[in-house]
Amino acid sequence: MKRRALPAKIRRVSFDLSPARPMQGSLSMHPRPQETLFDMHFELELGVVLRGTMQRQYDDYRAALEPGETWFCGMWEPHGYAVLDAPCEVLVLVIQPQMLVELRFDEAPEVNWLAPFTLPPKQRPRVPPDARAEIAARARAFAEAFARQEPRRAVWLRLKLVELLLRLQEFARAPARREAPAPFYARINQAVQMVFESRNHVSSARASRACGLSRNRFDEVFRELMGLSFAKFALRYRLSGAAADLLRTPEPLKSIARAWGFTDASHLHRCFARHYGCTPDRYRRATREGQPAAPWRLSLAAPLAASQKDVKWDPPA
Repeated sequence: MKRRALPAKIRRVSFDLSPARPMQGSLSMHPRPQETLFDMHFELELGVVLRGTMQRQYDDYRAALEPGETWFCGMWEPHGYAVLDAPCEVLVLVIQPQMLVELRFDEAPEVNWLAPFTLPPKQRPRVPPDARAEIAARARAFAEAFARQEPRRAVWLRLKLVELLLRLQEFARAPARREAPAPFYARINQAVQMVFESRNHVSSARASRACGLSRNRFDEVFRELMGLSFAKFALRYRLSGAAADLLRTPEPLKSIARAWGFTDASHLHRCFARHYGCTPDRYRRATREGQPAAPWRLSLAAPLAASQKDVKWDPPA
């Protein structure tokens, strides 16, 4: 089938998540084929295709997903999608990472609930053909639970997420064992907060001291819990801020570079091009004109087709 590009618009996605509201969901319908668009965010993402065919892409991995198949996105992981067969309906869940890091059952302490999001894309769960109808039904039941108006809805949603993840982990291509115990997150979270509270470069040495861990142990635990190194996590956060400023302000590149802790405009230019696949100037110009900035990478901003319709639910606080 020949794919046809659609006019696109850029929309910044902000997730108002908290311990009292750790998850959001949306049931999205894509009425026509759509070329690949990219985004990136701190929150975890779990999606299920319910109708049509959607292609999901990461830096070194691409997969076409049919009804009943799923995708996972980790923290600050660049990921993209293209609609190959429309209409295409998908359920998308956005999850606060802390919710899964802190999830633990004494009967099965070895289960790593974060693993499907932090394993390399090729090793993440892929639903076999004979289980896809079941997973699609679970996803629709999830959507129905989001739509309910009842006092304990948030509890039902958490239970359904655990049930869905437990089933999906059966399809993982690699063991999902927990090498770093959950209590380490209390320390690692200090490093995460340091990144969020500063626009300047935060070194691994400084972060490890704040967490009370040796540099090597800090690097090991951070990568195990977060799915990427601390240096990459911190850099992607600053790049996401610079990308947002490119869209919402007329400031020159040197000012944006200074504001986000880069040495100079040339330093930001090199980092931006390496992670986004296009220059800051091209990104700013193309996204303002509503066109993709690069064939396979766009931005940390989330571009959506102008005709896409989203229905979103938020669990009550």
